[in-house]
Amino acid sequence: MSLPGPVYVGTGITTTATFTVPGAPGTPGVLTDPTVVTLSFRVAGGTPTVWTYGGAGSIVKVSTGVYSAELLANALGEWDVKWEGTSACAAVNVASFSAVEPPF
Repeated sequence: MSLPGPVYVGTGITTTATFTVPGAPGTPGVLTDPTVVTLSFRVAGGTPTVWTYGGAGSIVKVSTGVYSAELLANALGEWDVKWEGTSACAAVNVASFSAVEPPF
């Protein structure tokens, strides 16, 4: 997962996670749906908001093993974003970005 450098407050940010399990030796990983997919995000070390695919939040399944969500950077500060998959494809990926005031 990669996220942009500083963004202006009010900008929509698309975050995507790809989940794979190891393939045969010498082959790429196999795209796999985790049993549960969650996206957690927080601003400036505050309380995390947690979305679950098929439940709370706006996570979209793009294809097998690929999930996406749109976050609105509606507050100043450092945003932490964490995707997590469980069971069939257990994995965690964390990234961050800064939301800043527009210049005018």
